[in-house]
Amino acid sequence: MTVAQAAPHGGSVPELLRQVRRLEVVARQNVASWAPGESLTSILGRGLVFHEPRKYVPGEPARRIDWNITARVGEPYVRVHQEERRREIFLAVDVSPSMHVGFTRRTKLETAVELAATLAASAIDGGDRVGYVTFADRVLDEGRPRGGRSQLFRVLRALLGATAPWTREVPESDPRQAIHAVQRSRGRRLVVFLVSDFIDHDVPEDLKYVQARHDVSLLHVYDPLEYAASAPVVLRGRATEGRPVRRAVRLGEGESLAARTGFLRSQAARHGIATASFSTAEPVAQALGRLFHGKRRRRRSGPMTLR
Repeated sequence: MTVAQAAPHGGSVPELLRQVRRLEVVARQNVASWAPGESLTSILGRGLVFHEPRKYVPGEPARRIDWNITARVGEPYVRVHQEERRREIFLAVDVSPSMHVGFTRRTKLETAVELAATLAASAIDGGDRVGYVTFADRVLDEGRPRGGRSQLFRVLRALLGATAPWTREVPESDPRQAIHAVQRSRGRRLVVFLVSDFIDHDVPEDLKYVQARHDVSLLHVYDPLEYAASAPVVLRGRATEGRPVRRAVRLGEGESLAARTGFLRSQAARHGIATASFSTAEPVAQALGRLFHGKRRRRRSGPMTLR
């Protein structure tokens, strides 16, 4: 099952509930398919307290070694910590018109929704709180971080609502709207996932202010055929007054996929931000597994990016 099968097309409240449940099944299947340790809970929260010592495993950072215990027992031991409080996960999903494009198994938006739903399910299962914002040229929907299965339902419902066709002309996506939503969470430290195709904009300088307090990851969603086609693709919708709206997006011109991902990586590296690219033709669970593996490596060796 893919998220495309769970996307709403109008209908009654019972039908919406069925769609939410189908999306939840997709998300939990993705979480269950990860290898042990490849999960959202592997991302350390802020504010840790000592739990217990254990033997050192070769390859771990030397800074984790408890030298007092090591000297006492004659072999290296490390300090194991537990979180003082649960993490707060914040999902920022771009739902602008370019995200509705898709030439393979699903659109970029459907891929983004499945990504966000999987992250939300993993976080809720781990006892964390989840908040969200959907945005285009402005914030469309927003929910502060909460825990529990009822919050997972709210997040999935908001994500499914974001797949509805556009009824007005939108100039382009503005990720600063999402960043400002994160900055409104004063007094909190968040694990932020910003999901977008990053076509209509550069990575804003505002991210350096967010990264100073929060753990930020850029999730770049793309369709492989975007960078192979040369003919313009026409996006159709209706304006609020009912008149038809058409917007031509010329794909495959101006830059290659390597140039786009390279630019994102270089910009993210400047601010110590993790970034990963997700193809609409690739299973979400597999790509997310690489993201979490890379974040653990990044904690040990410093800033890095993922392909």
